[in-house]
Amino acid sequence: LSISLSLGTITITFLLISIAKGHTHSVLTVSVHGKVMVTGSSDKTIRIWDLAENTEVQRAGFKDDQVKKVVYSNKDSVVYALTSQSLKAWDIRTDPKTCRTAALTEFPSALLYPEGDFIYYSTGISVRSWNIGSWSLAGVLLGHSGHVMSLEHATIDDKKYIITGSRDHFCKIYDATDGIASSRVPTATLNPPHFDGIEAVACSGEYLFSGSRDTTIKKWDLRTRKEQGAQRPAHKDRVQALAAIPSRNYLASAARDGTLHLWSQEHFTVKSKEGKSLLCEVNAHPGAAIFDVKYHDNMLFTASGDNTVKVWSVK
Repeated sequence: LSISLSLGTITITFLLISIAKGHTHSVLTVSVHGKVMVTGSSDKTIRIWDLAENTEVQRAGFKDDQVKKVVYSNKDSVVYALTSQSLKAWDIRTDPKTCRTAALTEFPSALLYPEGDFIYYSTGISVRSWNIGSWSLAGVLLGHSGHVMSLEHATIDDKKYIITGSRDHFCKIYDATDGIASSRVPTATLNPPHFDGIEAVACSGEYLFSGSRDTTIKKWDLRTRKEQGAQRPAHKDRVQALAAIPSRNYLASAARDGTLHLWSQEHFTVKSKEGKSLLCEVNAHPGAAIFDVKYHDNMLFTASGDNTVKVWSVK
């Protein structure tokens, strides 16, 4: 599949370049750095892929424990994983049986590692900060009344923030400048809320995008904490994943119906012919949901219910 579009001064080339096959159930999550891709699946495995060869090179399996989120740290060669029952850290240079594990009792959904001393994960209506060095609980983010489904981080004027998206329809912002080693409430709640649960959030500079089960994507200014506009609907089905493409100032969105959209961030709220907001629409995974989308090195990676990850060139 290859798509080439010219929209005024914008030229987009969108090309399917490879498909990672091997998982036996839905691929729920993907993380990429350099030539290493890490995937997690409801088949209860984490798989490591060599993108240069498009081959699986390592695998870790977990009994009765589907892998919901993975984040790969290239600096440490460590995969951090959130499963249905635990938080794990696997140094891929070692036997996966030796990975560090912490048992979880609540509903785990989102995982974030902005580099540094802490990793963040959601369980139920709260978010926990976890000290990687001591492998122990450090703090907790409070304030939501619904399950927290997505996490993001941002730096504005040298201040660091953790941003949450929840099934209570709200995004909240937490000050994490000094690390989160205690209980903390939000510094801001973004209004107006979505009409249904938020499944994805993505930051691009000083802007935040939130995607919801209500099929809408909203754009927020993180400085003013104000809504800058919305696409209603952005997809025909619930929005499940978002990824910023900073090199082109695009936003990628993926939905439960298997569609992948590319948006202009600059013209996100514009619907005129002079500045189209929707740049490209692709039926990326026909008949199967897209659960995750990531951007790295001019490529998009879509993890799907058809048991594959597709790799797309975006130029």
